Amino acid sequence: MQTENLSTREKILQAATELIVDKGFKETTTKDIAASAGVSEMSVFRHFGSKKAILVAIMKQYSFEYPIENGLREQLIWDLEHDLLLLAEMQYHFNLRNEKAILIRFKESKNLLAFDIDVKRDPSLLKEFLVWYFDEMYAQGKILKADNEKLAIHFMSFNFGLFCNKMMDVYGPISAISKKEEIIFGAKCFARGIQP
Repeated sequence: MQTENLSTREKILQAATELIVDKGFKETTTKDIAASAGVSEMSVFRHFGSKKAILVAIMKQYSFEYPIENGLREQLIWDLEHDLLLLAEMQYHFNLRNEKAILIRFKESKNLLAFDIDVKRDPSLLKEFLVWYFDEMYAQGKILKADNEKLAIHFMSFNFGLFCNKMMDVYGPISAISKKEEIIFGAKCFARGIQP
């Protein structure tokens, strides 16, 4: 873990993230976090106050906001295959950047719910964006009439599945096909399936 240019807060968050992914929230102590971050346990409490606050900060630090409002709309050209490829690559790379936080979301779902951390907000925003996109494409006559919420959920699930396959690569890849090729093929197949 590289920490030389990080603030004390960042060191604590990085150490806590690694430990929670490896050991789980319950088994990770503030003493462990302090030792791994190379700071005193008092520094951990000074910056966060509690272990719960560290978990909340970890979930906030990893941006779960897909780059929908940061230029993504402007990149759409209303060509189904192009746009689905753009959206699939965005979701896949977003998931890769947030891999540890996603693992924590799975591993610590009960704690996140108990701490009232809203883990549905950001995927819901992506779903709403995709429904909007499919509605617009239908209005332009570029896709078949369908339940656009179901299309959005299936598109998100396909892309999340690619990310899960990538995480399984630690055991060795299940295919010689590159993730880029899989994303392109998936976007083309999805587009083909909903075009008139």
